[in-house]
Amino acid sequence: MDRRDVGVAHIRHVGDLISVRAQLSMGMQGVAGLSFDQRADIVEAVIELEDSYRLAWESVAYEPRFEQRVPKSETLERALLGAVAGIREIARRNGIEIGCC
Repeated sequence: MDRRDVGVAHIRHVGDLISVRAQLSMGMQGVAGLSFDQRADIVEAVIELEDSYRLAWESVAYEPRFEQRVPKSETLERALLGAVAGIREIARRNGIEIGCC
């Protein structure tokens, strides 16, 4: 893996995360019948998913040497993919359609 691959490999996953998060937010506004508590639970679950990828991102960013970043970038990729999948599952459980990713 060269230096360009470390950042480029994650751009698509970040885009997917932004997309599913935006679709979930818009869907929450349009779904009738979601109580305030359900909306709060959704937001709380999404925050937990986002925190996991933020921690992985910081772990990569704080490494001073490229060679140390590569293994941590794999953890970041798994965290990003997990956040996308988790948000899609939250949406599905709450009757919100996500159209991509």
